[in-house]
Amino acid sequence: MAACGTAIALWGQVAVPASSSAAAPTPCRGTVFAAVAHEDDDLLFMSPDLVEDWSRGACLDVAYLTAGDAGSIGYGYAERREQGVGRAYALMAGVRNDWRRGDRAHSARTIRAFALTPAGHPGIRVAFLRLPDGLHDGSGTRAQAGQSLLKLERGRIRRITAIDRSASYDTKELTAMLSWMIADSHARTVRTLDYRNTYYGRGPRSDHSDHEVTARFARAAAASVPGPKPTVVGYRGYSMTALRPNVALRTAWRKEAVFRRYLSTTMCTRACADFTGPLWASYQGWLFRQYRT
Repeated sequence: MAACGTAIALWGQVAVPASSSAAAPTPCRGTVFAAVAHEDDDLLFMSPDLVEDWSRGACLDVAYLTAGDAGSIGYGYAERREQGVGRAYALMAGVRNDWRRGDRAHSARTIRAFALTPAGHPGIRVAFLRLPDGLHDGSGTRAQAGQSLLKLERGRIRRITAIDRSASYDTKELTAMLSWMIADSHARTVRTLDYRNTYYGRGPRSDHSDHEVTARFARAAAASVPGPKPTVVGYRGYSMTALRPNVALRTAWRKEAVFRRYLSTTMCTRACADFTGPLWASYQGWLFRQYRT
């Protein structure tokens, strides 16, 4: 994974001191790039594969295309989801929640990013493009003027603008940004969502429009990387609910623990280490499943 900025940042409620373990990461045994739509897609749909990548020594470079804002006003909910991801990955890695701000700049655009680089472990980097959540059917939300990735893909809007107005993209620019991020990470594997699915209605085949459009942008971006092309692996989202459970019990428990840590920043009414309340039935089902397309 390419080196990130060294500015000390406060994120996930943990300040990184100058003497932090973040100063001495272990070299990567390759890097895996993950392109997902929302700040829990990787935890629910690409686990345990991402955990196994990290365990074998690969660095992880994860890009979240949407803010997962679901039409909320302001940036508070999106920021809590971002912080939840940080807490979840720190728990997965078994290290302190010490992240350093290291924004990624390319083509006159800057993407909010953080790096977890603990001594003796491969690093993890997360980046947030903060594009509007398009909702399940791609209709978009009133708060973001109905923008969605699906409308962008289908040419119903010419551009899509981040909820914090940090950047705006047309289809070529968004593909080029993702392509640069993949190339910059030197990833040989790109994990993303179900680029084959185009059904956003009701029923067992249905999935969130943001998932599939994100995956198709990621696939196109990987194909445009200069030189050897990374391998693209897609993962089923909501549609895997109808399939049989295929994640071992102990692995599912670990997956649940990491997911509950993620939920601690959005679901707890007061400050908490982990969300301990009941999970939606759909979440419970996804914890016991992982299916590649």
